[in-house]
Amino acid sequence: MNMANIEDVAKKAGVSVTTVSRTLNNHPYVSKKTKDKIYRAMEDLEYYPNNVAQQLRGKRKKMIGVIISYITNPFFAYLVDAIEKTALEYGYTLVVLQTRGNQKLEKLYVELIPKKQLDGLIITNLENATPQVINLIKEGKIVLCNRYIGNKDIPVISIDEEKASYEGTKYLIDSGHKNIAFCTGNVKNTHDYRFKGFLKALNESNIPFDNSLFFEYILGVDGGRSFIKKFIGLENPPTAVFSNGDEVAAGIISEARKYSVKIPDDLAILGFDDHPLASLTNPEITTIHQPITDIGEISTLTLLANLEGTSLPEPKELETSIIIRETT
Repeated sequence: MNMANIEDVAKKAGVSVTTVSRTLNNHPYVSKKTKDKIYRAMEDLEYYPNNVAQQLRGKRKKMIGVIISYITNPFFAYLVDAIEKTALEYGYTLVVLQTRGNQKLEKLYVELIPKKQLDGLIITNLENATPQVINLIKEGKIVLCNRYIGNKDIPVISIDEEKASYEGTKYLIDSGHKNIAFCTGNVKNTHDYRFKGFLKALNESNIPFDNSLFFEYILGVDGGRSFIKKFIGLENPPTAVFSNGDEVAAGIISEARKYSVKIPDDLAILGFDDHPLASLTNPEITTIHQPITDIGEISTLTLLANLEGTSLPEPKELETSIIIRETT
């Protein structure tokens, strides 16, 4: 059977090819109603974007996928690199599947396992723990790594996010900061361990948290720039920010110059991840290092062991540390 293409999706949904393309790229001018219609058409036609269809046509016997949210985030680029190197070493081909945070795309990609188009999946930032996903985890065909912010008790190969965030926030407090902002790419969530660690450090020092300093949907460089635009309008601005990502931190640094906000004198910045970008900015970013390569390797070895019925990799402590540079 020939795989559907974007023209087939457009025809079935009754829209233009341009509208389908805009939907796949989260274009703001496409209505929710139209997007839902397009995703239904994609599901009916089993259409997979991001050149996945081309890779599946030439499917080898051993193929796994990795679901990521944004390939433009350097963290995911380095994580995927580690996953692919490990997979190739054991004779598996890797397909990279990008969701841009869209749960419907995530669902489409998970369906590739029961359709036997993929042997297994690594999901790096699970959006929705559906019964199907949970069953596939139990069967060993899905492995979660990096982050899952939800209320299901499912295994995730990751750092101790609460501990890392606690230690990073305590470092800011010990540096003399009490008015600290917190950025997240999501919304406020009681299951966000980074925010839990942040609050734990504040509570231990008897520092109340000002909810006006909680910033939602701060993603990437543009998110950092938007933070500064909000920062300059605050009556009681923070003296430090837990940026929750090195890209966000880089955006804050870039935009701060335009408004003569001095880093770190007016605003100290704590990043997260410690990918190479953190040492390339001016000033260089103080950040929380996490072992990206180890996370990728262990996740891949765990999935392959599950698929082939072999021994799981030896447990390895995924340690984090604070890398002090120039933004604090």
